[in-house]
Amino acid sequence: MKKPTKKKVPAVVKDDLSMPVWLQATRSFYLKLNRVAAGCGLSRYDTLTRGLDALLRETSKQQSPLNKKIKSESQRESFRKTMGQVSRKYWATLTPEEKRARAQKSANARWSRTDKTDGNG
Repeated sequence: MKKPTKKKVPAVVKDDLSMPVWLQATRSFYLKLNRVAAGCGLSRYDTLTRGLDALLRETSKQQSPLNKKIKSESQRESFRKTMGQVSRKYWATLTPEEKRARAQKSANARWSRTDKTDGNG
């Protein structure tokens, strides 16, 4: 399967959201969709859904604060591995009660923050 080519996308993409997207799709789009779906053993719908999810994850990863600060891919990977090891070692030193308390504290902070942004809290 071919690797997708990276194209320069304008900061703001002009798109007519009132027009269904399939009206813009060409024959070659459907041929490629069929080929990719068959190659992956998925339905065309699942192929599009997973592709959109993967694109969103990749974009989020590219725009992460770490990637903005550290330009070298090898340095980013080294940093991620190191921080993962630090985290695993730290959590290995905690007792089950301490882990439970930390998880409860995080959950409480998450839920109270959600309530405030909803205007319910």
